[in-house]
Amino acid sequence: MSTRGRKAELRVIEGGTTEKLPATIPDHIPPEMHGEWTSIVDELTSRRVLTEAMMGGVHAYVMAMFNARKAQTEIDLHGVLIKDAKGVLKKNPAIGFLGKSQSEILRLSAELGLTPASSSRSKMKGGGADKEEEPDLFNGKSLLDF
Repeated sequence: MSTRGRKAELRVIEGGTTEKLPATIPDHIPPEMHGEWTSIVDELTSRRVLTEAMMGGVHAYVMAMFNARKAQTEIDLHGVLIKDAKGVLKKNPAIGFLGKSQSEILRLSAELGLTPASSSRSKMKGGGADKEEEPDLFNGKSLLDF
């Protein structure tokens, strides 16, 4: 799957906090996802990057995880192929739902800095560097010096 254009650069958002933003888990988050919500909020809080503006992304991520788990449960229960009203085998609709949920999870986890690649950047560790320092491949020499 490809996307058009440049990928957005991750930047530290000023105003990150060390306190959990919602003191309680929102009521509409399913009970089986409370642990996921807490772990994400704790992770982002410990890196001091969590802001009020990020809470919508956290909510969407947790709900996408919930939807993916439900879709996988249905696939495990009914199989990859199901019979329609006429008895003809067709693809289980939960497969498409699972794929969309997984795509959303990947996108949101990168935006929130939850993937190994995105969380390893100094910007998502709570550091203020705008640009990662590039190694000096030529040890201070120009190509003409070789």
